[in-house]
Amino acid sequence: MSKTATALLSDGPTTERTLKPDYETVGMGKRKRRVKARTVQTLHESGDISGEAVTAANRWLEDYIFFKGAYADYLKDPLDRDYIPGNIHTFAVARGKAAARIAEVREALGLCSHVRLEMLLVEGMSFSAIGKKLWPAKERATQAKAARSQCSLLLEQLANFYVEKHKKEAREKRTCTCVTNVA
Repeated sequence: MSKTATALLSDGPTTERTLKPDYETVGMGKRKRRVKARTVQTLHESGDISGEAVTAANRWLEDYIFFKGAYADYLKDPLDRDYIPGNIHTFAVARGKAAARIAEVREALGLCSHVRLEMLLVEGMSFSAIGKKLWPAKERATQAKAARSQCSLLLEQLANFYVEKHKKEAREKRTCTCVTNVA
């Protein structure tokens, strides 16, 4: 296998991808993805949200990035040795499914929640920045406090959405019956 083919099948980001603005140089010239704001981690460490909410936030963000940006270098697990890459069509179908999952969450939680998820997870805004954008007339301390409490609630709702969706899919799978042709 050529060096180019091996690079295409690697589980890390491409050289071109690491040149994007969300990467920064660390150490001896190595490019590393920059974490914008640690808002979700801060909420988890303070006990405001559960581990399920952190997982739900990561799941939503992965779908969003794949749907909008068409790349999946956020995957942590390396690909299996026997992995056979898909083609442009299977890739488009996978992106479409990610878009459908994002739309399902937006429909269930509402547009305001979706906008807050984008600010919190995609843009990586701090609570102060979110509060300032949503309530410009309020005092700064009140803005940040309101944003923090709303984001906590939203992430727990997101986690609950995924739990309920999983339960519903499991029920549907159990009740699914197979029809056989009788000659």
